[in-house]
Parts: sequence; structure tokens; C-alpha cells
Amino acid sequence: MSKVSVVVPIYKVERYLGNCIESLIGQTLKDIEIILVDDGSPDNCPSICDEYAAKDGRIKVIHKPNGGVSAARNDGLKAATGEYIIFCDSDDWMELDAFEVLYEAATTNDSDIAIGDVYMTYGDGGNKYVKFYKDGFTTLDRSYITELIKADIYRTYCPMPPAEGAAFGYGGPWNKLVKRELLIKNVIEFDLRVKGIFDDILYTAHILADAEKVTYVQKPVYYYRIINTSITRTFKPNVVEINTAIFNSWEEFFASQPNGNEYREAFCACVLRRLEESIRLYFINDKNEKSKAELKKELSDLIKQEPYKSAVRRADFSKVSKKQKMIAILGRFGCIGLVYKIRAFR
Repeated sequence: MSKVSVVVPIYKVERYLGNCIESLIGQTLKDIEIILVDDGSPDNCPSICDEYAAKDGRIKVIHKPNGGVSAARNDGLKAATGEYIIFCDSDDWMELDAFEVLYEAATTNDSDIAIGDVYMTYGDGGNKYVKFYKDGFTTLDRSYITELIKADIYRTYCPMPPAEGAAFGYGGPWNKLVKRELLIKNVIEFDLRVKGIFDDILYTAHILADAEKVTYVQKPVYYYRIINTSITRTFKPNVVEINTAIFNSWEEFFASQPNGNEYREAFCACVLRRLEESIRLYFINDKNEKSKAELKKELSDLIKQEPYKSAVRRADFSKVSKKQKMIAILGRFGCIGLVYKIRAFR
């Protein structure tokens, strides 16, 4: 059994894949298992995976029909045999001592999860170091772990002392080394119902909720690549249905927790974030062929339904983005149709 298994879901990233794999085979911790999951990629990714596997016996390749990132990660989980599990997106890469740092932190403290920091890296080659919390820690305190879960749900707000400027990636699975036994015992995997959106945040909530001990190491272990593409403007006609699946999954999680109601405020922020996404990707999207009058009515009707209704009314403006605050204010005063006239939403 290897000390660490790393699962890499792969789809249409041939430009970046070599860099990702090189960062894994070059890890200072050598006793690792690298699982490359080719999710039916139509480019040269399948052959790139096979070429690396032929050169390094630690690499396993899974070729499968395209099923989305959640299914790819789950297939990788099923194939993994390591003592600990971590994920790496195929357009990103790991610090060369990432596994050694996280494995040492986890085993020294007998922790179920070890968390590290992240670099956000941009197309111009610049990096931004994201420190998640003010200081390193190891904790058994359930109230403390509850705050970690809240940070995961908020996504861009941390209710416990964060490092200065930290506002990204609390829910990412790529900076968290997780004991495989924890995943098996609690049957934790990625939720296929949410279509690859928020699946990582739901996964993180579940592993934190079931962990007995968590360690945070204030050291960067991961490079998260910011790629400027049009994906943030892609028309999604089914975005409201996806939201419903996400909200239902969260409700199931809250119901499974003895302190589920403690997450309601964070959930309001989550709902507002999804509402903002829905406005951009559906309601005001240029590719939507419905009339503006029809879409305005549809949006107005939507925010009268739960959980949007409660999120608009109860959101703490100090813990959401400016756009989300604006949406909540417009919703409270029955003026949500004004999003079509406000430049910030275009």
C-alpha cells in the first residue's frame, strides 16, 4: 500500500497535462500512487497518460467514457489503494514537496485530514500566495471544525481568523490530504447529482464533518491555474435545475448533522452565490432566446421560492460579495428586474 494516492481527472487539457504529471512524478515523497483518469478526452490526453504510465510504474491510467469530473474522481477513488488520498486538477500542479509536507503533518499528528495553502497562478506567470488561516493548527474541537465547514460553505468568507487577504478555495479538494479509511468508513464520494458544480465543496463538508482530527500546515502545496476563458459566461439553460440539486444535497447534509442549523447563515450566502451565477449564465445571458419580459417574470417568481426567498431576506451583507449584496437588496424591495439595467451584471 502506497502512502499517498493522487487522483487526477482529465479532460481536454493537453496543453497543461504534462506539467501536472511532472509535478507528481517529481514529488519528494516517492511512495505514491498516481491515478490518471482519462474522462473520454477527445484530444491527445489519453496518449499522454499512457506514455507517462509506460515510463513510471507508479502511474495507473483509467480510460472511461466522458461522464464529468465528479464521476472521474469517484472512479479514481475506487481504484486508489493509498493510505491517504488527494486530488489534483489536470490543468494545475503540485509543489514538489506537497505530499511529503502533508503526509508528515497527518501522520505526526494522527490526523484524518491535513490541509495546506495554495498559490493562485495567472497567465502572465504571476502567483498570489493564499494563506487560509492566521496560524497553523491541529484540532479535535468540534466547534472549530464546524467553523471550517462554514468557511467551506461561504466559500469567500471565513468565520474564524483567516490570513490577511484569504478569500478563495476553502472547499477545494486539491490541498487536502485525507485518510482513505475515513472515506471508506463513511462512504464519502463526489455527488453526481450536482453535475460537477459545488461537488468539491460538498465533498469537503462531508470529510470535515466525519473527521476526528484536522491539521492545517501554513505552507503552499498547490498551484491553482486561473485560465481566462469564456466559461464564466457560458449559457446554461439548466442552471436553476442544477441549483435545486445542489440545495437538496446541502439539505441532506444539514439533516445528517446534529448541529445542522448552525450552517443556515452560511447556506444563505451559498444560495446568493448560486443566484448570482444563475443571473449571469441564464437570465441576462445574450444567448438566451426568451424575451426580457419573460425572463424578468421568471426571475421574480424564482426569488419568491425557497431557499432563494430566505437567502434574500436573511443574508448578512458583511459576508457576501458586492454583487450578491446588490441582488439581495433588489430582491427585498421587489426590484430584481433592475439587474438588466445595472452594468455590473453584464
